[in-house]
Amino acid sequence: MARRKGIVETHSYRTFLIVAAFIFILPIWARPIPGEALHMDIVNLMVLTGIYACAVLGLNLLLGYAGQISLGHAAFFGIGAYTTAILCTRFTWFPTWLGVILGASLAGAIGWLVGKPVLRLKGNYLAMATLGLGEIAFILFSQLKGLTGGTVGMLNIPPLSIFGLKFDTDIKFYYLVWAIVLVIMLLTINLVLSRVGRGLRALHSSEVAADAMGVNTGSYRVKVFVWSAVLAGLGGALFAHFQLYINPESFTFALSILFVTMVVVGGMGDIWGGLVGVVALTFLPSIIQVFPEWIPGIPESLTNFSNYALVLYGLLLIIFMIFLPKGLSYGMERGVAAGRRSAKLLLDRIRAHD
Repeated sequence: MARRKGIVETHSYRTFLIVAAFIFILPIWARPIPGEALHMDIVNLMVLTGIYACAVLGLNLLLGYAGQISLGHAAFFGIGAYTTAILCTRFTWFPTWLGVILGASLAGAIGWLVGKPVLRLKGNYLAMATLGLGEIAFILFSQLKGLTGGTVGMLNIPPLSIFGLKFDTDIKFYYLVWAIVLVIMLLTINLVLSRVGRGLRALHSSEVAADAMGVNTGSYRVKVFVWSAVLAGLGGALFAHFQLYINPESFTFALSILFVTMVVVGGMGDIWGGLVGVVALTFLPSIIQVFPEWIPGIPESLTNFSNYALVLYGLLLIIFMIFLPKGLSYGMERGVAAGRRSAKLLLDRIRAHD
């Protein structure tokens, strides 16, 4: 058992170093892809990917490891965004970095207040309760006009600044966001491989059995819910300072479904699954926009991704839950392993022939 744990740790940290190196060098070669239909700014999309990854990594712990579904994480994402936006626009002297911290903290505090009663529910009841939380937050974002700007939203949000260093370009924001994501990934790896991670997996497998083994399931549920809310709030706060404008339409039910779909497509209960799902679904709308240019006869309306986003997310959830329940991450890992076996077999045949 100890040997297997050591192998898993080595594999996880090796993957972490490879991903960190790739993230570091990506802006060096990545350039916007020009075209009539496809205008893909890779660095800009990777910034958005990193922002979403903050929320999805926390949701993967909640859904994939603890087995607690949430359909309202857009609420925490929006709380983080509106908190820092309100503080930094109403009080121009307010440090933006402190606004980000307070946005994540308030999301976590509300997650704790909500999580204590809501997490007594299970299954579909828990899903409906968190869905209601998301809808309540959306209504408040829209109706508290004096505070949030209502449906118009909040303009002139200042760029993020940390002790005088302004992150006012895509490249600067890219390195900041992905440094934060890599820290979260490192924390996640350590957590999953620790006693807490084993407790979360036991909770997911069987709450009764976990209780019998001495796992404080009630405490674990609340803690992982609060942590996922903090990460969602952090992502929302970064989103506000990246876009420099927010409105309630940015934090609808569709965003919560997008987060869940990213977890499922990437791989529930997989350390790297959430990250794979975020990359795939963040780039998907830009790729779909080019379909009419590549495939003659495809209607131009297909380029308006918002028209059918929820339908597509629903189809992806169904397809992956039926045919690839362990997600793209597992499929990629199996594909690489199969490729290695095929290459080894081919080399063995060549040597035998010689």
